[in-house]
Amino acid sequence: MSYEQVTVQSNSQTLKPTVTDRLTMGYVYPHAPLEIIMAHGLTPTLVRARPGIAGAFEASLQTFACSYTRNLFSQRANDQMPASSALLFPGNTCDSLLNVGDIWRVRFPDDIIFRLTYPAANQGEAAVHYLADELRSLSQSIEAAFGRPFSEEEFRDAAGLTRQFRSAAQFLYAARVVSPQVLRYSKLAALIHTFLLSPDQKSANEITNASTQVQRALARSRLLDSAKKIQEQLIKRHLTPAALPHGAKSPRIAIAGGMIDPGAIVALFNAAGIPEDALVMDLFSFGFKTVFTPPCEVGRDPFDSVARSILASPLEPTQEGLGVRLAFLKDVVTNLAVDGLIVCEQSFCDPDEFEAPSLEAEASKSGVAVMRLPIDPELSDRERLGVRLQSFLETISPRSGR
Repeated sequence: MSYEQVTVQSNSQTLKPTVTDRLTMGYVYPHAPLEIIMAHGLTPTLVRARPGIAGAFEASLQTFACSYTRNLFSQRANDQMPASSALLFPGNTCDSLLNVGDIWRVRFPDDIIFRLTYPAANQGEAAVHYLADELRSLSQSIEAAFGRPFSEEEFRDAAGLTRQFRSAAQFLYAARVVSPQVLRYSKLAALIHTFLLSPDQKSANEITNASTQVQRALARSRLLDSAKKIQEQLIKRHLTPAALPHGAKSPRIAIAGGMIDPGAIVALFNAAGIPEDALVMDLFSFGFKTVFTPPCEVGRDPFDSVARSILASPLEPTQEGLGVRLAFLKDVVTNLAVDGLIVCEQSFCDPDEFEAPSLEAEASKSGVAVMRLPIDPELSDRERLGVRLQSFLETISPRSGR
């Protein structure tokens, strides 16, 4: 499956408020408060970078703005942004996403733009209280813009929906660690995309049904208990040596990278002619961060609950701290029998660029082969990247004794 097949495709439409029963709010950051948005009767929809988008940003953005924000801005400037009633930008996560939100307001003054500012660091209760207040302010702004008050009932429904999605997706992540052949990575990427584009009961049921089928397959091969154990450990982000089947014929590859999209990973492996079952895990990615966000608790203050959920999820290098991320990476490569690590570096992304050398060094100390792969959202040089991936795979082999 190509990147284009698992990425949003839209007709040429501009971002303008629409008068419908179900308004949509686009978001560009993995830790969007989906439950709060849905509690106002809006549908949160993921807006992602698209291949084949170029130009139209030169009049507003510096050439050193990150490739991800340039791609988003170009979609809007070229009237290729999926139709949406509003957009939600993050603050305090990275300079590019902050600045493009400011520029967007100037360049497209008729668009409805919201901003949610996150704490600069995850520092206990102070960070929770800060983010809860920001979420409350966002809720008030949504109500003022659309006349739709916060609904406790819709919040509970939304919390149940995201819980269902994450539980199923987490299991599928863990199942592929045990047996990558049990579910194609492109299928997992498509299921995640479908829910994030339109989080409803139908898309949640689709991934739940896939999880049920995989559970049955693993039960027949007596690997179900191992998958469930890995799921629990990935949730806690503390791993122990996994019980994995012996006789792997191909190396086990993990991918790390800040804003890398699961669909882009599929496209890169296809370009390299690498079978998808070589990929056992993507971590620190958009997909992983979204899936392993813990559920928010119903029955307490909803803004406090969502704040705690977001801050307990895998965050960004600037918020989470490098030490925490390196420890988790070491856990993954040593306990999940990873043979090779591909570190994807989003073009002109400072957090990615600063973190990559440390990720490379930590994995190398554990005896894992590492390749750093510069990438842009358009995958403009996917053939060259495919050749590099193929060459990398040929230099490594499965660890002995597994």
